[in-house]
Amino acid sequence: MTRVLFVCHSNAVCSPIAEALLKHFAADRYQVMSAGIQPTEIEPRALDALQRLGVGTEGLFSKGLDAVEEQYFDIVISLCEQAEQVARTIPASQLMAWHFDGACCDSPQLAAKVVHEIFERIKLLVLVQDRQVKSLW
Repeated sequence: MTRVLFVCHSNAVCSPIAEALLKHFAADRYQVMSAGIQPTEIEPRALDALQRLGVGTEGLFSKGLDAVEEQYFDIVISLCEQAEQVARTIPASQLMAWHFDGACCDSPQLAAKVVHEIFERIKLLVLVQDRQVKSLW
């Protein structure tokens, strides 16, 4: 099972959205966590946007990097510029940087937009990882 960690500044919007979406889309193949440099409460509009798509949010909560200390991940993905340097210090085989606007949940429409953008990247990540595991030829 591939272990993935999403990291952002506050673990309030993008990283919990990414965690919920990857769990929803491919929980059978991925163990997923998210964490923040300075965690705060998850933005209610982000949770609402996920729930409107039928993505479960139960058990989703904001956590700091101390929750992932001394763990190894196959993939670490930073979701904002502030988190990229910290993400580089987390033991992992791969580091990716997907940067999103910090004000992405200022309205329900913006929250829905960022959920869609993250979901598109999640689908691409799963597609690429699956192809690396299973040869097409």
